[in-house]
Amino acid sequence: IIIAIIAIIVIVVIGICVFMTQNKETKQVVAENDVQEQSNNETQNTYEFKDGNKAISLNSNFAELNMPKENNYYEVQSCAFDGMDKIYTYDHYEIRTYPDGETDKVASIYFLDEQVQTQEGVKIGDSFETMVEKYGENYENLDAKYIYTKEKTQINFIITDNAITSIEYTYITD
Repeated sequence: IIIAIIAIIVIVVIGICVFMTQNKETKQVVAENDVQEQSNNETQNTYEFKDGNKAISLNSNFAELNMPKENNYYEVQSCAFDGMDKIYTYDHYEIRTYPDGETDKVASIYFLDEQVQTQEGVKIGDSFETMVEKYGENYENLDAKYIYTKEKTQINFIITDNAITSIEYTYITD
């Protein structure tokens, strides 16, 4: 009986050791993945909007985005380019394009309500502090407008009474 008890104890101890080793390796892999994801986010050199799984990059070819049918569409004569700027309105945001030869490219993405958020998790209605927590203090401030810039892309926040009232991604054209 004593030998059986010792054998059971040894098996339990070995089982615990195997479990702890596997758990430690799993935690290490998860931690490495988290560091890689954080590194990818920090090194992304442009701002990009995501609607679900669909990534919408500024200055991308609008036709290649394969967007669903818009709720509203209109055109205005472009003041900066030859041709027409086009505005596509969806449920919670609108996309403005600019003409680049025969191609329409994404110039801006404007949030219409709090049902969408930035990749960093900021939405209309959030506080100034939330914006700073997610984006940092490296912004340009023009009255109530706070502008963060990465290369030729910007994300703009309008703050009124400590709350975000407007969010817009914009592409800086030459």
